[in-house]
Amino acid sequence: MFCLANNTFWSFFLFAILLPISLSFYLADSNPILAFNSQVREGHLYTENHRRGMYLQISQDGSVSGSDVQTLYSVLQLQSVQPGHIAIKGQRSSLFLCADSGGSLRGQTHFSEDDCTFRELLLADGYTRFLSPRHGFPVSLPSRRSPDRHAVPFTRFLPLKDTLPRETAPEPAPIRETFNLDSADLLGMSQDSVLSPQFSVEK
Repeated sequence: MFCLANNTFWSFFLFAILLPISLSFYLADSNPILAFNSQVREGHLYTENHRRGMYLQISQDGSVSGSDVQTLYSVLQLQSVQPGHIAIKGQRSSLFLCADSGGSLRGQTHFSEDDCTFRELLLADGYTRFLSPRHGFPVSLPSRRSPDRHAVPFTRFLPLKDTLPRETAPEPAPIRETFNLDSADLLGMSQDSVLSPQFSVEK
């Protein structure tokens, strides 16, 4: 009986000593796949049906629509907020893509976890479907209120690389030096023209 109690004591003692040590070796999110959670993917979301193809864009006024060509407002940033779930933000408009309880899309300045988080589902054909976990609707163009009741919704998106030309800052004009051709010291190399910092102080 004493031996059993003694073994229980030593087992508890070793557990109490080793538990903090074992926790110190735990690495949160050590899965290499989760290491890319904070990575931002930038590009365009292309969608199509049997009638047309277009790019999802978020305008400055918060309206979400489709464009036949890539535009500055269709450049989107996709960032993981948790495994399998992302937030979509317009680069030019700085608005988050959000959905309401009716499935309508809008852009808004502040991020709402309920309305602006989408589950990313990769389809077998290479397209991706973005589903709102809160409301159960997929991201879809055109709007659900489209007057064409027979229109096939645009719910499959293909992330494409941004091919828009980048705006580059103009290079500064080169500074042209003028030379006094009548001077005996054409290049300004005389001893008087070269001043040491310690001699530049007023006397």
